[in-house]
Amino acid sequence: MIKIHALEEVKGNVKDVVEKEFEKLSKELKEKYNAKLRYIDEDLEENENLKFYTKIGEFEIEFNSFKDYIDFCLKYGADIEVIKPAKLKLKSNEINEVLALVISFFKTFVETYKVGFNVYIDEEKKKEINVEEYKKGKYDEDEIIDFEDEGFIRVKAVFEGVGKSEEEVIKDLIASLDMENVIINKIKTQNFSDKNFDGLIGIDLLCKPFEMFEIAYKYLPVAISVQKDEIELDLADIQDIGNELSGAVFELSHTVTMKKR
Repeated sequence: MIKIHALEEVKGNVKDVVEKEFEKLSKELKEKYNAKLRYIDEDLEENENLKFYTKIGEFEIEFNSFKDYIDFCLKYGADIEVIKPAKLKLKSNEINEVLALVISFFKTFVETYKVGFNVYIDEEKKKEINVEEYKKGKYDEDEIIDFEDEGFIRVKAVFEGVGKSEEEVIKDLIASLDMENVIINKIKTQNFSDKNFDGLIGIDLLCKPFEMFEIAYKYLPVAISVQKDEIELDLADIQDIGNELSGAVFELSHTVTMKKR
């Protein structure tokens, strides 16, 4: 069971509308999650001739599964504090199912609203990449076990790629994925084009739990799976992953709102 305190905010320039929307949200959370409202905070912000009313509520909510918790984060974009558990063990099929949920959610969002996340490509790092080294595999099994002992999780993912050449696409992907707490071991490709590259890139990598979810929602891989029977998340992992996904949803939603204006 996962227990959280979630901050939900409703903001607008008409006080009655803010009140009604907050009540609607509170009722929905109580009906769906048996949420308990711990406290309410109200604020009035005045800027020149404009007034903004804000109503914030802290809700206590319990979830029976990690999937239910992540589903809540995606749908409500709350600011989350995880109260318990201190540790959470998940079978590989459970974590893979949640990763698939995250990818599906953001893919639908991107397809619906035509907005998504750009990934940074380090051009200097890109120049140093030896593609053949990654095709052969950079690490042996003993080295991979050492990484796993340090808390890294072995993951296999498949990405779509389009570009002038196979080498260019591989370098772009590696240069963007080569971040802190992500270790790329091996790459395989499948090209469906006779001219440029238009195909799939399979990557064997190791990463920490937070980065695993970051890759899922930013890169929207065709497939991603944990190569371990069971993984363990601590309270900080659970909280950081939930807040990251909530924040990502808020950021994309804000972008959509700004585009409509």
